[in-house]
Amino acid sequence: MTQTQPSSNLTAHSPVPFTAERGTLGNLLMLLVPPLVLFGMFILLYAMVRANLEPHRQFLMPSGYELWDKAFGLSDVRWELLTRSLTTLGIALAGLCISIPVGILLGVIMFRATILERAMFPNIVAFQSIPTLAIIPLIQTALGFGTLPKVLIVAKFTMFAIPITLLLGLKSVDRGIINLFRLQGASWRTTLVKACFPSAAPALFAGLRIAASLAVISAIVSELFFLAGRGGLGQMIINSKIDFKYEQMYAALMTATFLSVCVYIAFTWLGHWLFSDWHESGGKET
Repeated sequence: MTQTQPSSNLTAHSPVPFTAERGTLGNLLMLLVPPLVLFGMFILLYAMVRANLEPHRQFLMPSGYELWDKAFGLSDVRWELLTRSLTTLGIALAGLCISIPVGILLGVIMFRATILERAMFPNIVAFQSIPTLAIIPLIQTALGFGTLPKVLIVAKFTMFAIPITLLLGLKSVDRGIINLFRLQGASWRTTLVKACFPSAAPALFAGLRIAASLAVISAIVSELFFLAGRGGLGQMIINSKIDFKYEQMYAALMTATFLSVCVYIAFTWLGHWLFSDWHESGGKET
């Protein structure tokens, strides 16, 4: 009569979960390699397009050597990129400081009553759909050409995703939890703060990441319309294009992209840090 193998022997030879087997170095490689490979493919595509241009038009797409020789390799250009990046970052963060609280407030108001959601939701969508170019004359007439109009444009660009994702998160809260709070006689404010907000926070941070990725882009767009005063990367892009300094224009574009990615990563890291211990959206692997 044959004996079955102990279950411990079967489990001893079972494969180790892939995430645990990789370790820290493997996880880091899996995090970095895919975007680097995609970036390399983009660089290859850029080189192929440039190679197919007529020789007299290749200055429109400078090579890597030209970018270093006439842009990143010059100390004065690096200093200008740094100072203008700080200006653009300040505008972007100031716009987020407006759009985040206003967006959260709108999401809470729409969650408070269905009639308020029906009244406000279409207007939020309509406001977001208004082309920026169409409201520029109104902003210029009311606020002039200073920093405040740029900040408001950033707020317009970045606010839409916040109330939408927050409302979705609040509506996804388990009704049993809400009913339990009601049975205990908790007020609507207490239920919102202690039950609804913690459950909706991951969805809210998804909206915040979207807003963060748009903040730097919208700050640069705002500078295309308001050129008064010390500008940021958007003004450098315009000035470089006018002066046919395409190497510096591309350097400013690359710096803006890097800055936007950094802001996005900062919000992503904050969300992971807050939720990794108790919510699957925090990215903690098991």
